[in-house]
Amino acid sequence: MPRQGKNASKTPDPMLLSMIAHGSILAVFFLGPLTLLVPLVIWLSERNQPNPSELVLFHARHAFFYQLAVYLIGGIVGLFIALLTIIFIGLFFIPFLILFLLAAVVYGVYGAIQVWQGRPFRYKFVSDFLEKKF
Repeated sequence: MPRQGKNASKTPDPMLLSMIAHGSILAVFFLGPLTLLVPLVIWLSERNQPNPSELVLFHARHAFFYQLAVYLIGGIVGLFIALLTIIFIGLFFIPFLILFLLAAVVYGVYGAIQVWQGRPFRYKFVSDFLEKKF
């Protein structure tokens, strides 16, 4: 996991940008899937800096792929539930979808708090996948 002091960027506070990348999932209630743009823009803009912060790159990339995974899983499960609702069985699964989405938001906010406090944070399955692929 990258440390803040190794590559300091010209951004005012790399921890703040990292926290915003994780916490942007909280805006899902207002912006929907557009919240994916927040960590993506932070990641791409930091990547184009002459001396990018490894901390910001790490957290923005992981937050983006975590949110992408949440939207894909939520969409697939939501579609499955919608199809099952035709025969009324899907109505029983709607609370589970809501709980999944709320848990995903809470976990993202937890990550933002951990980063803001200077503690290392990684999403369990997403980080493992990213480290194998990138």
